[in-house]
Amino acid sequence: MLKRSTQLAKPEYSAKVAKALDKVYDQPSGWLARWRAKRRNLVEKAKLADLKIVVMSDLHRGTGDKADDFRRSHRAYRAALGWYLEQGYALWLLGDVEELWENLPREVIDHYKEVLRLEQGFISRGGLRRFYGNHDLDWSKPRTARKYLHEWVGSTPIIESLRLEVTDGDAPLGTLFFVHGHQGTPGSDVFAPISRLAVRFVWRAVQRSQGWIATTPAESADIRGNHDAAMFEWAKSRAGRDPKHKRPLLIAGHTHHPVFPGEPPLPPSDDQVAALKAELDTETDPATRAQLRAELNLAEAIRWEPPFDPPSNSPPCYVNTGCCSFPDADITCIEITDEIRLVRWLDNEGNARPHSFDPLALRDLFAEINADPAPAPG
Repeated sequence: MLKRSTQLAKPEYSAKVAKALDKVYDQPSGWLARWRAKRRNLVEKAKLADLKIVVMSDLHRGTGDKADDFRRSHRAYRAALGWYLEQGYALWLLGDVEELWENLPREVIDHYKEVLRLEQGFISRGGLRRFYGNHDLDWSKPRTARKYLHEWVGSTPIIESLRLEVTDGDAPLGTLFFVHGHQGTPGSDVFAPISRLAVRFVWRAVQRSQGWIATTPAESADIRGNHDAAMFEWAKSRAGRDPKHKRPLLIAGHTHHPVFPGEPPLPPSDDQVAALKAELDTETDPATRAQLRAELNLAEAIRWEPPFDPPSNSPPCYVNTGCCSFPDADITCIEITDEIRLVRWLDNEGNARPHSFDPLALRDLFAEINADPAPAPG
């Protein structure tokens, strides 16, 4: 269903996403609308020195059968939870935690009680936050959430978004905006009930019989990139409309595609390929030749693929957690302290340790995000 939404012209698609995110981010007019929004779209403050949050999303927990995309990744996820619990982190689950398009709530809860018990431990340690996404939209209904989750989360509200206004001492520093990211997409937001029926009664049966993996809402890098670009454009556009004309740092999930500031890797150059060929021509050791041939074939395969031009992320006002349901059983998440970093579990050797990519100081990132604020509208 998401493919249909991304066939819209990009400006129209971006406008739909922006309108929906504005509705979540801004304070609505009218007392009744404001009261309803405050129940699920929170605004809070935090000091930079107090931040210690790990953000995970898109687990898509099912019932352990072939249609359960989380069953491959639960080992890495449980290892990560143990590490963050002992380190005193708060755990923020950014939506699509349970796969409720395919399953009934009780089925998922009963199957993953041990995982829920681990998450429950954060309530008395660093803290626990639960957000809802499009695939666990049922949790937006307080009665349903209480019925199935109260045992595991207590009075913790299941929210749509949170604006966290960060201060450095007493001075305002910037805003972190947490939201799942499906808002505005026809297949995952506007027409979600129709999409849900198709997934539950057609796709689930196919997965159970064939074991096919469905761990991304997008079918190609271009479609996924289109939604990433729409979320980035929204965050960039907030300059000039917020108090003091500052952009938020948008932290989302939904696309299952990790996004973090930094230059994308370049494909191997002609000189690099030529050097590998020359080294292979003169090497006689069989083991070294095997390694060189593997590196050469990889370089040629990368150069053969059509180029992918990733969406712009300058200024770097948008990051994405990736997901906890990758086909290779790894998970990715975002750690936030006075630095922010993208992390993968397990490490490169498959051990129960995090593989951390280069962190960024949050002070520096906020300064870069708002180095060129757009002028306030006249």
